[in-house]
Amino acid sequence: MDKNMIRYGLLLAALVALLAIPMIAALAQDSTEVPVATEEAAAVTETAPAPAQVDTGLVSVIRYLHSIVRWVVVAVTLVTLVKLVMGVVQGGAFDALAQRLMLIFSMTLSLQWAIGIVLLIAVGSVIGFGNAYLWEHAGTMTVALALAHMHNRWKKSPDSTRYRASLAIVVVVLVLVFVGVATLPQGWRVLPS
Repeated sequence: MDKNMIRYGLLLAALVALLAIPMIAALAQDSTEVPVATEEAAAVTETAPAPAQVDTGLVSVIRYLHSIVRWVVVAVTLVTLVKLVMGVVQGGAFDALAQRLMLIFSMTLSLQWAIGIVLLIAVGSVIGFGNAYLWEHAGTMTVALALAHMHNRWKKSPDSTRYRASLAIVVVVLVLVFVGVATLPQGWRVLPS
């Protein structure tokens, strides 16, 4: 077996793990959360004022839409990664499928970002815009989105350069998305709580 093929196979396995580990951890976290019902907790709940309700009506719909679209982004990213790694390993032409997958990758990220901005405005108007994690998440995701659209810079480059540049873009975007989601208080949950 070729050394490059082994190297790229390990890279692909690492990238799949980068996507899969947070999802598995989120599934485990969601299934192990059990509400604690003690007398002290009941006393605190009765005396403390009720927090501002964030998940009301349209905000709830936007949060679930943001949650569903992220899985579309994950699926598109996995397919794109497989195609790009195969292109780098096989050294083939940067075909129309690779170009379409990079376009779909950047457009699904754009859709997720737009829904996120609407959610930021809706949630921020309820809980306030002073929460640093909202701005850290929005900033990191904006940088990831800008980078995802950079694949067209190599449009006139040789095919091997286009494959490597596109693969590098997807990997860096994945790292940025991982960091951006990790800044949120809820972290990696499968569904919004």
